[in-house]
Amino acid sequence: MNILEGQILLFEIDEENEDFKEIKGKDESIHTKFDPFSIFIIVDPLEKEIWLWIGENASIRKKFIATQKAPSIRDRYGVDFKIVTVDEGNEPLGFKEIVGL
Repeated sequence: MNILEGQILLFEIDEENEDFKEIKGKDESIHTKFDPFSIFIIVDPLEKEIWLWIGENASIRKKFIATQKAPSIRDRYGVDFKIVTVDEGNEPLGFKEIVGL
């Protein structure tokens, strides 16, 4: 297995630095960290998916930054990973299982 060793990684958009920052301390369900004004990336190494979760009140600027930066996170962990965009309130079942919804 790669450097992820099967663990789910969580990143939140950092609008000031125009990048994503990793969120540590995943003792609780991932969804408890979600904020409707933000955007998160969830890296799932087992399914080779990168989920881009967009809060319903996220700004246009954050959405722009997210779409520009998501491929760099994908390239860091696996160029064959698929990027999937998820809007708050329209999360598919597979995503809900990963984040604990």
